Formats: sequence, structure tokens, C-alpha cells
Amino acid sequence: MEEDVEENTSGPLNLLVARRSFKNSNYVGPKKSKNLKQILALEKTMDLAIDIPTYQNIECPPSILPQKKYCDITGLDARYTDPKTGLRYHNAEIYQFIRSLGVPNVQAYLASRNAAVVLK
Repeated sequence: MEEDVEENTSGPLNLLVARRSFKNSNYVGPKKSKNLKQILALEKTMDLAIDIPTYQNIECPPSILPQKKYCDITGLDARYTDPKTGLRYHNAEIYQFIRSLGVPNVQAYLASRNAAVVLK
């Protein structure tokens, strides 16, 4: 520590030459990750055996978790389903909006998620 003080007093302070004892000279920054597009492009250029799994040939079983349901009006998580129209909704405010919709509008919302049901 005393050596640093002697170097700094001999002339003007030069930060490029001054020794920084608080920095670890062995530190290596975090490794940058690649996005999926970069990985797929890299896999296309590599000649890999057929039995080696890659992002393009990987297969997995269907999920055992139930499918998520989203509100037909807002796109938020749908906790409820209207028994009369079959539309999914997020909260009571959206339910009031669904009750004010006409049959053609309800049909349009159901058709948007491929659940077209004939309402009477």
C-alpha cells in the first residue's frame, strides 16, 4: 500500500498506469448466451450424426400439465367460463361486458379461438 502512495506522489495521477488493488486480475465476465436463431444456424452448419439430439430433431412427450386458459376479451388468465355463451373471462367487469354482447359478437370471439358453437 505504501508503494502505491510513492508512485502517485512522483507526478500527476495517471489512472491508466495506477495499480488498482480492488480489481481481481483473474476475473472473467459472464459468458454471453446465444439466442435460438443463432443456435439453429450453427446446427445447420455442423455435420452431426442422426442419433445426436439437436434443437431441430428433438422430440418430447406431451405435457402432463393442464392447458392454460386465457380470457377471450383481454387475453389475461381466464379463471371463469360463462355458462351461457361459453366465453372465458378474467373478472366480473369482463363478465358484465360479455353479458352486453350480442350473439354475432359472441360467435366472433368463439371463432377466434376455434371454438365456434351455435348459440340459440
